[in-house]
Amino acid sequence: MRPIILVLVRILLLTVVVVAGAEAAPDAAASRPPVVEVEFIPRSQPLSQDHLRTTVTVREGEQLDRGAVRESIHRLYATGRYEYIEARREDVEGGIKLVFETRPSWFVGLVTVEGVDAPPSAVRLANVARLSLGDRYLEENVAFAKEQMRELLRGDGLFLARVESEVQRDSENQQQDIRFRINTGSRATVGRIFLTGRGERATPPMTPELVRRITKWGEGSSYTQKWIDRGLERLRKHFQSNQHWQSVTRVSGRQFNADANQVDLVVDIEPGPLVRVEVEGADFSRRQLRRYLPVYEEGVVDEDLLAEGASNLRDFLQTRGYFSAQVLPQLQRQNEDEVVVTYQVDPGPRQELVLVEVTGNRFFDLDTIRERMLVRDQTVDVRRGRFSESLVQRDRRAIEDLYRSNGFRNVRVAPSWEHDYRGRKNEMAVFFRIEEGGLTLVEGLAIEGAKAISEGDYRYLLASSPGQPFSEVSIATDRDLILAQYFDAGYHNAEFRWRALPADEPDRVKLDYEIIEGESLFVRRPIVSGLNHTRPALVQEQLRIVPGEPLSSNAMFETQRRLYDLGIFSKVDVTLQNPDGDEPSKNVLVQVTEGRRWTAGIGGGAEFARIGGNAADLSRPVGSATFSPRVTLELTQLNVRGIGHTVSLRTRFSSLQQRALLTYEAPRWTGSDKWHMTISGLADTSRNVRTFTGTRLEGALQLRHRLSKPSKALYRFTYRRTSIDQETLQISPPLIPLASQPVRVGLLSSTYIQDRRDDPVDSTRGLFNSVDLSFASGVWGSEPDFFRILGQNSTYHRLGGSRVVFARTLQMGLMMPAGTFGANLPSASFPGFTAPDPRIPLSERFFSGGANSHRGFPFNQAGPRDPTTGFPIGGGAQLLHSVELRFPLRWEDVGGVLFHDAGNVYARPEDISFRHQQREVVEDGELGGYNFDYMVHAVGLGVRYRTPIGPIRLDVAYSINPPRFIGFSGTRDELLQGAGTVTNQRISQFQFHFSLGQTF
Repeated sequence: MRPIILVLVRILLLTVVVVAGAEAAPDAAASRPPVVEVEFIPRSQPLSQDHLRTTVTVREGEQLDRGAVRESIHRLYATGRYEYIEARREDVEGGIKLVFETRPSWFVGLVTVEGVDAPPSAVRLANVARLSLGDRYLEENVAFAKEQMRELLRGDGLFLARVESEVQRDSENQQQDIRFRINTGSRATVGRIFLTGRGERATPPMTPELVRRITKWGEGSSYTQKWIDRGLERLRKHFQSNQHWQSVTRVSGRQFNADANQVDLVVDIEPGPLVRVEVEGADFSRRQLRRYLPVYEEGVVDEDLLAEGASNLRDFLQTRGYFSAQVLPQLQRQNEDEVVVTYQVDPGPRQELVLVEVTGNRFFDLDTIRERMLVRDQTVDVRRGRFSESLVQRDRRAIEDLYRSNGFRNVRVAPSWEHDYRGRKNEMAVFFRIEEGGLTLVEGLAIEGAKAISEGDYRYLLASSPGQPFSEVSIATDRDLILAQYFDAGYHNAEFRWRALPADEPDRVKLDYEIIEGESLFVRRPIVSGLNHTRPALVQEQLRIVPGEPLSSNAMFETQRRLYDLGIFSKVDVTLQNPDGDEPSKNVLVQVTEGRRWTAGIGGGAEFARIGGNAADLSRPVGSATFSPRVTLELTQLNVRGIGHTVSLRTRFSSLQQRALLTYEAPRWTGSDKWHMTISGLADTSRNVRTFTGTRLEGALQLRHRLSKPSKALYRFTYRRTSIDQETLQISPPLIPLASQPVRVGLLSSTYIQDRRDDPVDSTRGLFNSVDLSFASGVWGSEPDFFRILGQNSTYHRLGGSRVVFARTLQMGLMMPAGTFGANLPSASFPGFTAPDPRIPLSERFFSGGANSHRGFPFNQAGPRDPTTGFPIGGGAQLLHSVELRFPLRWEDVGGVLFHDAGNVYARPEDISFRHQQREVVEDGELGGYNFDYMVHAVGLGVRYRTPIGPIRLDVAYSINPPRFIGFSGTRDELLQGAGTVTNQRISQFQFHFSLGQTF
C-alpha cells in the first residue's frame, strides 16, 4: 500500500505545480520586456526603410514573438535580395533589441568573354554560359558556365584551352560583372580515323583512306566542329548519290593525343539498303523528286512518308493543270539490301479551271471570301488556274474560320469540283457551298475584378460588346487588350478568365470576364551598363523607364526600340533585376553592346544604254550603245564623339562619273526622333553623256522633319560651284567660252514627301507625292536668281484580286529666272526655235530621258538641242506622264510590263505643249531647223526579274514621234574651224534600257 500512496502524493503535488504555473503564466508574459529597437547589420540594406518596415512584422513597443521573427525572415528571403539572414536578441536598457544580421544577394551583370578567335565566337561562348542578366549570382553557376565553355572549346579543337573568370562587384547596384578570360592554346588537328559498322554489319563498307578523300579530313587539317559536320554531310551525300538514302554516319568517339595535339576519330558508318525511286507515267526531274518526296530528306521508308510523297506529287501536277492526276505509291523489298519505291502516275488530261463558284454566302460578300482563297480560276497571271485537293481543303478551313470568328459557330463549307464542266472537254469548275447557320450574338458582358484600372478605359474597345458576334477569336482579342492595359500599368501577374452562359433567347450568350489583378510593380531605377565610347546622356535621353512609375512593359519595349534605332548598338537587353523576387519595386537593367565603330564596303554595278561615243567625233549626238561598269567604295564611322552621330565617305568611279561624298549625320537632332540633320560635302565630275563634262563642288545642310508616318519635310541650304570643261562642250563655237564659265549657286529649298506605298522598291498599291521648292538668290551668295518647282504624283492599283498592277506617274518641273545674270549672253537661235533662257546656267537646267524618266529617249537626250551640233542643251521646264501595266509571267520571279511614256523637256515654262507633231522651220523654201517644244510619245515592253535587292529590268521602247534635229558631221576641230557638214538626223525610234528597280 505504501508505494501506491507515494505515487498518489506525487501526482497530487505535480497537479498543484501545473495549476500554479498556469495561473502565474499571464503574469510572467505581462512582465516580459518589450522590443525597444529593431536593428539591421550592416546599416546599408538592399531594401528601403519603408520596405523593411512593411516586410518585418516585429514591432517596436511590443513583446517579442518568435513566430513573428520567423515570418519576418521568410518574407525577407522572399524578396530575393538576401543570401543570408540571422536574427538574435540583445538585452538593453528598457527591453530587448532585435538584431537582423544580413548578407545581400548578388545578381548577374555584364558577362564578357575575352581572348578567343572564332570558332567558337565570343557570343556563342557567352550564350552557352547561361548566365542571364539580372538572375541570382551563384558560384556554382559560374563553375558550370566554365565547364560548358570548355566543352564548346573542345568541340572546336581547343583541347588545351584554359578558362578563368574574374568577378567585379558593383556594390551600388548589387551586381557581379563576370569576365571570362580564355587562353585557347593551339587548335588541334585531325589525326587517325577508325571505322566501325553498325547493326548486323560489323565490317565498315569503306576504307579510312576513302573516308578521308570524301570528307576532306586530311591528316593535319584543322579540327573544328563545323569542319567535322561538313565532312559527315559530304559522306552522307556520297551514299545518297549511290541511292543509299537511309545511311547513318556519325562520329561516335574522339581521342585527343596531347603530345601530338591531334584528335583521332571513331566513325560509325551504316550505308543502309539501296533505295531506288521510280516514277512511271510522268517525267520528273531528279531535283523535283528530291523536293517533293520526303524519303530523300528523312532517309526513312514507311507507309506514311510514301503517302505524303504521293500527295505532294499529285498536288504538283494539279498546280500545273493536271487537275485529275492520280498517284499511287508501291513499296517492294527485293532483299534486305535493296528497296524499290514506285510511284504510278496517271496525270490525266491537262485542263483549265474556268470557274470557282461560291454560293450560300449572305453575311460576307464574294470579294471578302475570295481574298482568303488560294484556288483561282484562270486569269492573266494564272493561265490555267490554280487547283489542288490540298488547296481546296485549305480554302474550306479558311472560309469556316472567317465565319466562326464572326459568330457563325455552326458554319459548314462543302467543296466539290466537276471535270468537263458543262460538257466542255478539259475544262473544270470548283464549287464551294456555304451553310452559314445561325449567328450567335453577345447579349451582355459583365467584367469583374477591375479595380486598379477602370473598365471604362477599355470597354469601348472590346470586340465582344453586347450586340456583337460571339466568337473565341474576339474573346482572345479582348484578353490581349485588357492584359496589355494591366501590363502597361505594372500588373505583370494579372490573369484573365472568361465564361459564356446561355441567355434567355436562342443564339445568344452572356459573357463574364474575370480579372485577377495581382500586385503592381514599380520601377526602382534603371541601371545602364555596357557603355564604352557612348556618352551616358545619349542613352538617358532614350529611356522611357521612370523611377517611381509603374513598371510598364510598353516602356521597356519602347526603350529597347529607341536604343536600337540609334544604329550604334549591336545588342540591347532590357530586363528586370531579381525577376523572381517578391518586392514591389524592381531595378530595370539596360545592357547594351556597342557595334563596330568603323565599317568599310565595296560594291559594283553597271549601266548599259546609249551613253557612249567618241568625244572628238560630233557626228552622233545621241550616243552609241556602251557598257559602263561602276565601282563604289564606302567608309563609315559610327557613334562619332559618343553621341550617336555618323561620318561616312562614299565614292563612285565609272566612265560617266567620279564622285566623293562626305556626310555627317545627326539623328534625333535636338533630342527628338522627328528631326534628322545632315551636313555634306560633294566633289563630282560627271559626263552629261555627250554635251559636256562638268565639275561640281558642293556643301549642303539638310534638316529632315518627320511629320507623320507617311509624311516628311526636308529643309536644305546648298551652296555649289559648277564649272564645265571647255574642251568637252559640244555646242555652237561662239557660245563655248560663255557657257563654260564657272557659276556659283546658292539654293534655299524645301521638299514635302508623302509616301503611302506598300513597298518603295516594287510598289503594288498606294501613292507617292512630292513637291520641291527651291530659291536661288544673291541674298545668300548665288550668282543666278531663279525659282524652281519640281513635283511628282504616282499611284499604284491592283486590278481585282490578281497580281496585275496599274501604275502611273506625273512629273512636272518649272524654272522661272529673275535678275540680270546671263541676260545679255547671246543664245543660239533661228526663226521658229525657242532657246532656253540664258539666265539659267547650262548646269542648272532640266535634262531628262533614259531608263528612269522618258524611255523614248537615250539618257539625257530630251528637249532643246544646239542648232549647230544637235547636242542637248537642257530646258527650263519638263513634263512627263507614264503609265505601266505590270503583270506576272509564267515564271515565279519574272514579270512583264507594258508602258507608255509621254512628255519632253521644254525651253521655257510658257512653251509647254501637248502637241504631238514636231514643227519644221522653213526659211526661203528650205528646211532651217526644228522646234522641240512638243510631246513625245513612246510605248514599249519590259521584263522584270525579282531579286532580294529589287527587280532587275530590261525595257525596249518604241518612240512614235521621235524628234528630228540638225546635226553636225565631223570632228570638234572641224567644228571650231568652221569645217564639217550639216546633216539631218533623228533619234532612233527604238530604245533599250537596262537598270535596277522599277521605273517609278
